[in-house]
Amino acid sequence: MKFNHYIAVLAAGCAAACTPEAQTSDAQATSKSTSPVNVTVSRETAPSSSDSAAMALLWPGSQGYVIGAVEDGIEVYDQTGAVLSKTDTGEVEALGLLTGFGADKRDLLLGLDTSNSTVQAYSLNGDALVQAGAPAVTSSLLLEGMCSFTSPLDGQSYAFLLASNGQVQQWHVYESKDGSLKSTLARSLQVGTEPKFCVADAKTNKLYVTEEAVGVWQFDADVEAETIPELVDVKKFGHFTGEVGGVAIHHTDSGQSVLFASDVETSTVNLYDVADDHRFMGGMHLTASGAVDGVDNAGALSATDGAGGQLILADEDNGEDATNFKLVNMSDIAAAFSFNTALTAPETKDAAGKLVLVQPSVETAPVADGGDAADDPAIWVHPTAPEKSLIIGTNKQGGLYVYNLDGSVRQYVADGKMNNVDVRYGVSVGSEKITLVAASNRTTEGISLYKMDETAGKLIDIADGLQPTGMPDPYGMCLYQSPKDNQTYIFINEKDGLVRQWRLDEGAPGRVKATTVREFTVGSTAEGCSADDDTGMLYVAEEDVALYKYGAEPDAGDARETITTPQMNPALKDDLEGVSIYYGEGESGYIVLSSQGNNTYALFDRQAPHAYLGSFKVIADSDAGIDGSSETDGLDIISTPLGPNFPYGVFVAQDGRNITPEERQNFKLVPWERIADPLSLEKYTGRDPRG
Repeated sequence: MKFNHYIAVLAAGCAAACTPEAQTSDAQATSKSTSPVNVTVSRETAPSSSDSAAMALLWPGSQGYVIGAVEDGIEVYDQTGAVLSKTDTGEVEALGLLTGFGADKRDLLLGLDTSNSTVQAYSLNGDALVQAGAPAVTSSLLLEGMCSFTSPLDGQSYAFLLASNGQVQQWHVYESKDGSLKSTLARSLQVGTEPKFCVADAKTNKLYVTEEAVGVWQFDADVEAETIPELVDVKKFGHFTGEVGGVAIHHTDSGQSVLFASDVETSTVNLYDVADDHRFMGGMHLTASGAVDGVDNAGALSATDGAGGQLILADEDNGEDATNFKLVNMSDIAAAFSFNTALTAPETKDAAGKLVLVQPSVETAPVADGGDAADDPAIWVHPTAPEKSLIIGTNKQGGLYVYNLDGSVRQYVADGKMNNVDVRYGVSVGSEKITLVAASNRTTEGISLYKMDETAGKLIDIADGLQPTGMPDPYGMCLYQSPKDNQTYIFINEKDGLVRQWRLDEGAPGRVKATTVREFTVGSTAEGCSADDDTGMLYVAEEDVALYKYGAEPDAGDARETITTPQMNPALKDDLEGVSIYYGEGESGYIVLSSQGNNTYALFDRQAPHAYLGSFKVIADSDAGIDGSSETDGLDIISTPLGPNFPYGVFVAQDGRNITPEERQNFKLVPWERIADPLSLEKYTGRDPRG
């Protein structure tokens, strides 16, 4: 995010959170008038060897080891706080923990060395840390902080690195196919001034970053998500008096997630109820207990879940002793603030438990235009050599791309702002049978029509002049060939929900014209559509509402059936966008729908009553240098084998946020078997789209 955008977001956040009305609301007034409660510290570690206790966390397992970064190394403490071992390394300022990492599902410690801006990985051997190969991450930025994260959406591990220039880098940390540890910069976020602390929540999929002079920000931690932050709490107008310090997350059995954030100068730790829009729950002072003194100027925080959970703090003022780490029983905090300490595990699947993760094997070259440009793909099958088949993709800023199956550009047709595209074979134009490619053209407000030169693999204009739609903004589009007489039709949707149907015939010799035969209204904006040439059905996605089934014949009227809605199926999150049909044997097969709001794709039985069969998400293959797909508008799928790389057909999706590296939008290709096998779907190879 650009700095001026950051300022706008900050101003908007203050406008919402800093107004007199907000300050005097019941909840705020109560929280402002409530003094921090006292909670006693339960135990502490030995003083750090370097008198610089930076950050600590609790190692998973029954040993109860505390792992502490002490600037010139990492110390391992037992349950009594005694030092068991020390790993000498650089200036370690932050730690992260990846559990269940790699093929052997091991626990891995990440340590940020600020002296050289690297992240080193460690495993625990007995009571000593051992380096796990070369540095996991090396950044060119001057780093200040770090936190780690295993995504509930894609199961991948990430490290968030905080730089002195306000940049927050998200690195994908993974085990390569050869077993080595590797990393790839996935995306960059931005805050305005120097951030130092962060925590990523694998339950809510949120990243919290503190700006020392500003407050606490919240980002979506999904690598494919928007990069705009939301303000959780702010200095002066909120619940911070001085420097904003560390953050931590604790989960409860009741579904509650509690965010902790340190107000360093007042030695207060604030609590927020995440599920209740980060409602401020109050502040606490951590006081002495017997020989263990209290916590002053708490910097970094970490927390564990469950009834035996702990809040671990770096105590930057440990009396006359060197700085150390203090531990507080979560049960004591829970008693003071009335929440349940038992653990709720992060949810990693959709409500039906049928979300699978798949990787693309190919991505196309990016489109030439920036911003929201690539939109909808269609698959053209070569008549004799399926491995020479092509992907046709729209650039709604300027034209049509024709891609080879390796993703390279074969042709670009700069004929206007093409929104959606589709293909049909054996279309009669006079005495000739052609392969027809049609697109909705927002520049001409018309229908663009081409035939495919099946020898050269290139598009040739075949429209009988301008074919107007009578729509100010022709949007979604799909073709239909009637099983009754092989007559070809085109449907185009408008943003106000209007759908028009045209019959395509020969006009001037060798040219194609469109004649209006029908129109109906969906209700509101609809883009994705797909017609079933075997059953005579038309599927239309009304973006914010539902997927519908209409009759595709010109006399079918406006009768419809609702296939699904986000309310009917919690695996869906609007917008509902691209739609396509996987043709199986006979009338078997699947309807594929882009669930844009959660970057997934839902599958429904092609046969009524169109049962939901599961969803999949396209994630990165970092070894291959291909990111996943997100914010998908258009998609296409085919069961026809397309050579050795796609022996069971291919799924193609527009990628609305092309990252790693950040580039203009493009299209991702996934071999069908990568989707079919984990979902136990058919892999039919007998379909010839040419009939």
